[in-house]
Amino acid sequence: MRPSLTVFPLRAFKPRRLLCRIGLLPLLVLASWPAGNHVLRIACFDFPRTFNPVYATSETAQAVANKIYHALFHFDRQGHVCPELVESFAWEEGRVAISLALKAGMRFSDGSVLDSRDVAATIALLKKPEIAYPYLSDLDYIESVEVLGPQTLRLRLKGKFAPWRNYLTFKVLSAGEIEGMEAPAFRRLSPLGSGPYRLAAVEEPWKLELERNPFWPTRLRYARIRYSVLGEPRQAPLKLLNSEIDAVEIHGDDAQAHGRLKKWQERFSLLRYKKFGFTYLVFNLRDPAIGLNLRRIFFNLLQETRFLPVFLEGRGEQVFSPFLLLDPGKRPRPLPVEPLPARRPLRLVTNSESTLRKQLVLFLCQEMKASGIELEPVFLEYQMFLQCLKKGEFDLALSAFLLDMDWNMKDVLGSSGYFNYAGYANARMDAALDEGLREMDEEKRRVIYRRAHDLWLEELPLIPLFNLHYYMGVARGIKVPAKRFELVGSCGDFFYNIQDW
Repeated sequence: MRPSLTVFPLRAFKPRRLLCRIGLLPLLVLASWPAGNHVLRIACFDFPRTFNPVYATSETAQAVANKIYHALFHFDRQGHVCPELVESFAWEEGRVAISLALKAGMRFSDGSVLDSRDVAATIALLKKPEIAYPYLSDLDYIESVEVLGPQTLRLRLKGKFAPWRNYLTFKVLSAGEIEGMEAPAFRRLSPLGSGPYRLAAVEEPWKLELERNPFWPTRLRYARIRYSVLGEPRQAPLKLLNSEIDAVEIHGDDAQAHGRLKKWQERFSLLRYKKFGFTYLVFNLRDPAIGLNLRRIFFNLLQETRFLPVFLEGRGEQVFSPFLLLDPGKRPRPLPVEPLPARRPLRLVTNSESTLRKQLVLFLCQEMKASGIELEPVFLEYQMFLQCLKKGEFDLALSAFLLDMDWNMKDVLGSSGYFNYAGYANARMDAALDEGLREMDEEKRRVIYRRAHDLWLEELPLIPLFNLHYYMGVARGIKVPAKRFELVGSCGDFFYNIQDW
């Protein structure tokens, strides 16, 4: 479960000094970079805080890491988890142990062979608390790792765990480089990767370039990928029109304008995709005055009327359950409510850096007056907003998640969930979420999470609102593969399989 920083534009970043291992990679002067058709030029909206994939939490940092590093598994363009470094796997011991066979011939960018010892060393590193892996809890289900041979290993689980492959999407590092390394030194490291590219040049905070991994086994369409940071997202169409870049995410308003501007249509294509997550309204259940009747009033407005479709104007799709992809046929029913005995003042907090969320808050403030609810909008800088959520210093809050591609919502709806900002505690929900993680049969899991959906509907600690449409502008000269990414999860990006381009 990964929290989304903003809807759009991406949150501004104050750059800090890039720390790399001396001698690992040559940092070239950007002015000397060669030009040519073999370079794919991608624009982004923030500069990676780090080039260490363990700490790559922003979308740009993750996108860069996906091209330099490989994982045991990854999510394909349809959101299905599939092997990346794994050739095959088999269950053992009643599905509490898994033997993995790795693909042969994979090498790190220094030429060393990637083998099972590298996987074991990476897991051991990530499980060290002092390393401060942001998603350490994702690996709690792994009891131990045993190296069986150069290309085979066994994972022993603490118990049955249905989404086990989803959490083997961390990047595999070189054992020879990381074994015995202390945490402070590792945090400064830009490790070796086994992906199709390696880091070639950096000019912080505006540019970076990747070059082909010389030991990559197959041909790549692009020898280099150049990333440049745009200070203002609204510059994106102009950069495409002037042929300064080849691809960039396009602001929603500009995406709407694309269909009306012939010159834009002639110069670049507009490719729509979705990020796996949703914007949602969360209630502070620590305050007994924010009762179920009040929450139902919000639910009926947001889920049972045309409020959201009218607000979105085609910019996204309404979400009817926190368990995404559970059942496309799920639709809400009106919930019984009673009129409020008196007008209720409530503070509605959100991130000031998301224009869309600010607009939604202002619309909601006007709409709720008819129900006797006076909303006071509070717009906070992202870090302050995040602290506000964690401390429960709000009545209502509007936020967003970029989610792992699974029905598991334990981080959000579990009593001890890290992102349970509502303070929601329900023993039946906890039991259902735990059961869903242990059930290995997919259809039986679906039944469990349908039950969890009904439990959520009983108490409404949060209300999922919508999943936005995102757009990538791609220059007309770029050949777009028919099979491209249309759904991006918390550890993916639109250009994940860049070698297919």
